[in-house]
Formats: sequence, C-alpha cells, structure tokens
Amino acid sequence: MKLTLVRWIILNIFLFAFGIGLGAAHYPVDFDGLRCPAYEGNTLAECFQFGAFLGTLTGLAIGIGQGVFLRKHLGWDRNQFFGWVAATTAAFALGHAIGDSGPVPQALPWSALGLGLVSGLILGILQWFALRGKIKNASRWVWWSTIGFGIGLGVVGIAAAVLLDANRNSIFHWHTMIDLLLFITLDGLFVGGIWAALTGRVLFMRQAQ
Repeated sequence: MKLTLVRWIILNIFLFAFGIGLGAAHYPVDFDGLRCPAYEGNTLAECFQFGAFLGTLTGLAIGIGQGVFLRKHLGWDRNQFFGWVAATTAAFALGHAIGDSGPVPQALPWSALGLGLVSGLILGILQWFALRGKIKNASRWVWWSTIGFGIGLGVVGIAAAVLLDANRNSIFHWHTMIDLLLFITLDGLFVGGIWAALTGRVLFMRQAQ
C-alpha cells in the first residue's frame, strides 16, 4: 500500500498543478471584460459565478483523475466513480467561487492559509459523502483534507507574496509567464502533494491494517 500512496501523491501533484493552475491563470487575463476579484469593477455575483465556472473545470479535471485512480486501486464501481467526480467538482466550484468573490487581502500568506482551510474543509466534507461506508475511519478524511489544503495553500501564498508586484494593487499581476508557471508548479507540489500525503494515509494505509 505504500507504493499506492506514493502513486496517489504523484498523481495529485500533477492534477492539482493542472487544475488549480487552470483557475489561477485567469487573474492576469480578461475574459469578455470580466475580471475578479470584485474590487476591479465587477459585482460580487459576477465574481462568484465566474469563480464557480472555473472551479467546475478544476474540479472536473481533478475529480476524474482521482476517480480513475480510485476505481482501479479500490475496485470502485461506476456509481462510486461518478459520485466522487460530482463531489470533487462541487467542492472546487464552491471553493473557487468563495475565493474569487472575497475581498482582496493585504496579508497574502495568511489569506491563502485561511482560504486553503476553508477549501480543504469543503472538499473534505463533500468527498466524505462519497467515501463513507467504503473505507475505515472515513471521517478523518475531512480533517486531513482541511489541514493538508490549508498548509499547502499557505506555503503557496508565501511564494506568491514574493512574486507580487508591489507597484500594483491587484494580487496576481505576473511579471512573466515564468512566474505563472512557477506558481502552478508550487500549487502541484505543495497543495496537491501535502493534501495527497495526508489524505492518502486515510485512504490507503488504513486499508492494509
């Protein structure tokens, strides 16, 4: 099971890099004139809807990738697979919507930690509904998801603060495409890696006992 855990971690590093990177990439780009967060001229509802849309794309990418892996290694049937994808998609849609519609923080690392804890809690609860009755101690998934996502995004927040352009008022105005790629890489390594390392112990290690 240790090898399965390692594979779970590696998979989620790539999934989170792609999925969260997809969501982060919209910050320096206009989509039909819509820019978030709300202080850049859009209503709270517009930013919430935009965040939910991008979060849905993120959640689908991560949920499908995780679901395929879990179906193979835990022997899940089709209904369990689709339940997992639905839970993961809904969680990222809600978490991203909250992140996009919230006020722009000044203390980026602390705000990233807070958003990570909230997002990890939402993800943990919704995925728990898909896990309960299928693994031992499924309730622990919620706590490890919250802690893992919070720590991971907090670390990324520190890195993002270093990359922040102090001469601008917005959070993510990237200096170069290299900065954006670095941010995506950090998302995968720290958010995906830490989250998967903690949740994977509940998912796989306890099944071997």
